[in-house]
Amino acid sequence: MMIVKHRAKRNKLLAALLFFSVLFPLAAQVELDLHGSVEAFHALPFSKDLNLLDSRAAFTGEASAFAGPVRAFVSLDAEYNGASPDRTGFSLGEAWADWGAGGFSLRLGRQLLSWGAADGLVLTDVVCPHNLTAFAGLDFAGSRLAVDGLKLRYSFPALAVEGLWLPLFTPARLPENAENPLHAIFYPSPLDMGGAVLPVSVSAAALPQTIADGEYGLRVSWYGSALDVSVMGFYGWNDMPYVAKKPLMAAPPASPVPAGMELTPGYARTITAGADASIPLGETLLRLEAAWTGGGRYDRSAGESAAALMAGETDEPVEKRNLKLLAGIDWNPSGWTLSAQYYEDLLPDAYDGGTARSWRKSGLTLRIGRGFFRETLNLSAWCYLDLRDFDMAGSVSAAYALTDNLSLSLGGDFFTGGIDGRGTYAAYKDLTCLWVKGVFRF
Repeated sequence: MMIVKHRAKRNKLLAALLFFSVLFPLAAQVELDLHGSVEAFHALPFSKDLNLLDSRAAFTGEASAFAGPVRAFVSLDAEYNGASPDRTGFSLGEAWADWGAGGFSLRLGRQLLSWGAADGLVLTDVVCPHNLTAFAGLDFAGSRLAVDGLKLRYSFPALAVEGLWLPLFTPARLPENAENPLHAIFYPSPLDMGGAVLPVSVSAAALPQTIADGEYGLRVSWYGSALDVSVMGFYGWNDMPYVAKKPLMAAPPASPVPAGMELTPGYARTITAGADASIPLGETLLRLEAAWTGGGRYDRSAGESAAALMAGETDEPVEKRNLKLLAGIDWNPSGWTLSAQYYEDLLPDAYDGGTARSWRKSGLTLRIGRGFFRETLNLSAWCYLDLRDFDMAGSVSAAYALTDNLSLSLGGDFFTGGIDGRGTYAAYKDLTCLWVKGVFRF
């Protein structure tokens, strides 16, 4: 997958203006809450290369203002990263204003939104993209990026209706700097075609940026004593860019092998419809979720791609429909937290081939955790196993609260390739690491 340079300065500026336009009239009001955290984090790989995979000092500041039915919130982040310079700098987290009366609420600005019931997997939770510039010591929720827009919500006694309008598209953030350990996974390397190594150039991607390119979503949730159900629809864009490959042919009578390759990233319009359900069964919670997406783009099979390039044709990804299904169970016996999920990712249109990835992928996730000594020590472990290629990703950690404000964590992340080195996480196997983190909250 190709990285696309994008600097969403206009998004940040708009979100800041929206927030402060509401906050300034509230300056004379009474309730104001300020808090934040300071974090130090270091990750050391288990490979022969002992350079730090991650080394950061980060500050997060949050401010909340309350005045009658109006709330406003802003969070700012500052980070210095010695291992990945592209992550050093200041960023705006959330910046929104919320007005509520009765069962109605309206929120305007930059905000985080979470849909669905899956743990660490994306099915119906398609609104917020992810920050893919880091991996060590991060959970799924912590990697979300806030989006700019308007959210309307109306709550009945057992029903909630939520509508979204996101006029500004926010793509996933990819590791652009070559010093980032994840850079080689997302950036293309020179291509080897028949022994000839072809240089690769990258064209700029055209980001959706007009009002007509906005994203829209609707979610309806029903809450019962024995069943919670939600249905959703989202008309938006793929957060990750697809890549079209164009061969640069040498002038005759030169070799018919391309002299280079031009890659042009782009974003596909998609529509997603889905549903999720949670069913409590005593100490156990059963979770079900399904999502159908149309408009996604997938790379063609290796043979078809090579044939097009050798013929001097542009290799365009193909459009396929995607169906995802998940069943999960959570069990909480005697202070333990145990969770398991089974996951199916299908491309029904690619049953007979035509795509680089298999038409079917399935996986299993497991999570276990427990608190000790009045919750001052928390142990947890998580893993994902691909049931086709048998590659794996996982994490183990121990967090100890030295005081109410200060905690220290020690953990490790691991990645393994599957059969014959295949699988998504095979590219991450050199990033298996041990990490330590200290956090002071105020």
